[in-house]
Amino acid sequence: MKQTDKDILKDVAELRRMPYSVPEGYFDTFRREMKKPQTQVVSLWSRIMPYASVAAVFIFLVSAGTFILERTTDTRDFTQEDYILFSENFSLNTIYQVHEETQLADASLADEDIIEYLIYTGVSAEEIEYSK
Repeated sequence: MKQTDKDILKDVAELRRMPYSVPEGYFDTFRREMKKPQTQVVSLWSRIMPYASVAAVFIFLVSAGTFILERTTDTRDFTQEDYILFSENFSLNTIYQVHEETQLADASLADEDIIEYLIYTGVSAEEIEYSK
């Protein structure tokens, strides 16, 4: 490959000519325009818009969070079976108070069933006497 040290700009005159030009008086007009105070009309909506967008995002997040919590949490009340299942976690006074509210005392259970339940849960005679 042959190396040449020729400068292409020296050989072709059209390439040396500046292709861009500035109109006459452009910089004088530009300087005058820059010295003028810029007045900007600010509407009420352009001042309120940032606050409105923050409020809209906040409302969206609260609504989405509420929707997700309602769909993922179990809000049903304890049934009588749940109270029996979790009876070890409650004291006898709490169970009696809850059953008084739900009228469970009138369920017409047999005495043998009650005795078997009390023996199964390990309720002592002292606790039965204390609850009276």
